[in-house]
Amino acid sequence: MADRWAHRALLQRSKPRCVHNLFGRAFVLPQKNTDTMAFRRQENLNSDPVVLSQDADPAPEQVQKFDINVTIQEFGKVVLLGRKVLLVVEDDTASETADNLSQCMHTMLDKVTRDVWDASVPQITCLNGINGNAITELTQTDVNRAIQYLDDNDTEKMTPTIQGTSRFGTGPVEAGFWVTSHVNLKPDIRALDAFVPTSQYGSQEPVLQAEFGATDEARWVTSTLVKVSATNPPVYNNTFVGANAYGYVGLDEVSTEMILKPLGFNDYLNRFQSMGFTAWFNAAILDDSHIVTLLSTKG
Repeated sequence: MADRWAHRALLQRSKPRCVHNLFGRAFVLPQKNTDTMAFRRQENLNSDPVVLSQDADPAPEQVQKFDINVTIQEFGKVVLLGRKVLLVVEDDTASETADNLSQCMHTMLDKVTRDVWDASVPQITCLNGINGNAITELTQTDVNRAIQYLDDNDTEKMTPTIQGTSRFGTGPVEAGFWVTSHVNLKPDIRALDAFVPTSQYGSQEPVLQAEFGATDEARWVTSTLVKVSATNPPVYNNTFVGANAYGYVGLDEVSTEMILKPLGFNDYLNRFQSMGFTAWFNAAILDDSHIVTLLSTKG
């Protein structure tokens, strides 16, 4: 705005809620080794009863292993600030731009994890709604099916029990799984039989910024970043997350870095400075039996 009188304060930017990296396990890859981190787990042994005979030991059972390899990638973005803007505009443009880049970085990495979910997480569809689509709107019956999938695989819950208090209109919330859902589905979530809004939780201390409410064994967070298809009607991902389901890997000490170069970094007349970030990151599903996506349309 060098050619106009600018208001002293910049208007507030909209900031999407980054929800996909909230519930994963964080790992750090040491520098100067490799760009790939390997994870290994043992599969459960066969627990069918084995009756021992008096004169022989049981046949040894081989321990089965399962390996997961995660290769980190470098992500980044850069912007240029002209000297005219820095000299003429009164507002602290560089500071606001740095905040904008920071927001961009967190949103970018959130989308990386979201796309890993969309490509790798088992999916089931809503079938019990009444909107007439092949994939229906959310219903409590379908939500219970998703939770049953996690229960059948001995998935540990992630959220603590919220104790009740003496405040009028509030109550306890049972321990459960996290669910990420699109903001467009708020009316459908609210219509679920067991829905309890965050305002009725017995305590507000454990409530996340993006949290919308709870239904029995699920606590729902919403964001515009959650995956939605481009089809007609749009199909929305509602991902139920249990403990140890996924993780993300960064690089030791320089996982993310904000880089500022002064005026003249690449020009003769000191007319431009650059600001940007780099981020070494990737995400992976560690156990797809502990996470499931329930596909739905709008009611």
